Amino acid sequence: MSNAKDKACANCAKADLECTFHDDALQEDIPRSYIKSLNDHIQGLSSQLALHEHNVEAVATTAVSNEPGPPSYILMPRIGHYMHIDRSPASLMAMLAFEALSASDKSLDLAEPDDCDSVVPEVSKDRSCLTPSTVRYLLSRYDRCIRLHYDILPRELLRQDGMSLKKLSELERFKVLMACAIAAVRESYRYPTWKTLAHICRDWANESLTPIVLIGDGESLTAILLVLIYELMDPSRGISWELLDLAMRMSLQLGWHRTSQVAEFDHVSSASVGAGDIHDPRSSQVRLMSALKAVEGSLRMIFNRPSMLSESKLPAISDDDTMFQQYMRLSDMIYGTGQVYVTRGCPFIGQLATMMELLENHPTTQHPLIRESWLLFFPLCIKHKQCTVCFQEMDDYTGKGMRTLRHKVVDAASQLLMSLHREMNGKDSFVPPLTACSRAFMSGCTIVTAISKRWTLLQLHVQDLIRCTEALTLYAPHWKGGAEYLHVWKSLTELLDTA
Repeated sequence: MSNAKDKACANCAKADLECTFHDDALQEDIPRSYIKSLNDHIQGLSSQLALHEHNVEAVATTAVSNEPGPPSYILMPRIGHYMHIDRSPASLMAMLAFEALSASDKSLDLAEPDDCDSVVPEVSKDRSCLTPSTVRYLLSRYDRCIRLHYDILPRELLRQDGMSLKKLSELERFKVLMACAIAAVRESYRYPTWKTLAHICRDWANESLTPIVLIGDGESLTAILLVLIYELMDPSRGISWELLDLAMRMSLQLGWHRTSQVAEFDHVSSASVGAGDIHDPRSSQVRLMSALKAVEGSLRMIFNRPSMLSESKLPAISDDDTMFQQYMRLSDMIYGTGQVYVTRGCPFIGQLATMMELLENHPTTQHPLIRESWLLFFPLCIKHKQCTVCFQEMDDYTGKGMRTLRHKVVDAASQLLMSLHREMNGKDSFVPPLTACSRAFMSGCTIVTAISKRWTLLQLHVQDLIRCTEALTLYAPHWKGGAEYLHVWKSLTELLDTA
């Protein structure tokens, strides 16, 4: 109908007639009511569209707020730079520890720690300080402390008297110098003056590295492994991943990852290879591939990196290999393809329960790998809400359930710190800074969280907190990532003091 308030419709309204408009395009008279219905329909659709856009925005905002953040991974994007506090077991435990201590009103300053480049001083290149007696001492320290873990060099070579170092062949001189460099770095943990000699040996050996590696044979792999072990001992250069990848490619090119010769020596241990085996290519192959697997395994545990030797047919040479495989399988169940942590599943169900029984019944429960395996359950103790399977009464100290699991995890962390502290102070012990910092940091985060969650008492773990601080303080100056571990650990202990 006509609108009496509209001047254009005044005449139609007086006659009680409906307004019409002539459409020149259609050559038709269009009634005003039709146009009004179209306008009403447009307004209705606009309102629905606006409401829909608001709902979409609200859902998107909720999704963003619930998402833990963009995934980040352990990457070494360029030489000389490490990113150690990232998507790894250590970083996950640190985040859980901060969440547990978040009730504190104390503001937390997580600014970047100071650069640690200053702890690597400029050293003299005077090779005259490498006296025969010094060479003999360092080779003996390598034989006693390093060879047990990475049996790369035969003992015959380690018996050099150091009198004719310059008269040795380029290859033998390289091996002797790298053995001295590795031993000197280990000595520098307690006596920093040895770092100068380690740099001299490393730089001298570096002059022969390129021609040895370019040959592409077993000796080339030996050279790469020696440099890699030195990098594990002194990670200040930040080239561990590059060297590991190079060693992996070399072993693949040589075909040693699938050779049948290794299978003939599946019961050969590192200690059984003596001086008489120096010219046996099969025993040399076993030693080198065992060392490569050990180095790769230690880095995989710290940084949660996939293996490049996953398709290899190398046998398990030692019990450590079996325990390491169990650790990686357990880690994959919880944080990898099993997605138990993502779904916050119960650790007492399925294959995870089977793995837990294997850890409980393992003959060497005091081994560091077994204790680190227990630490993998720690995030589940935080995130999983007790269900009918894992529920345990507060006064139940002997049954199977979440309360017992928490106790085992905390006990494993405490025992791991204790054994690490003994190795730190042992005369002939050997723990690379990467491994030491990772073990101390994860154990410390576990204990701090357990204290804040009231799973245990602070009085029972004062010594553990001190041991963790001592370990991180000792090893932090030797690599950039150590400063990050120590910085975050100090922040956690400050929060614990104010909680």
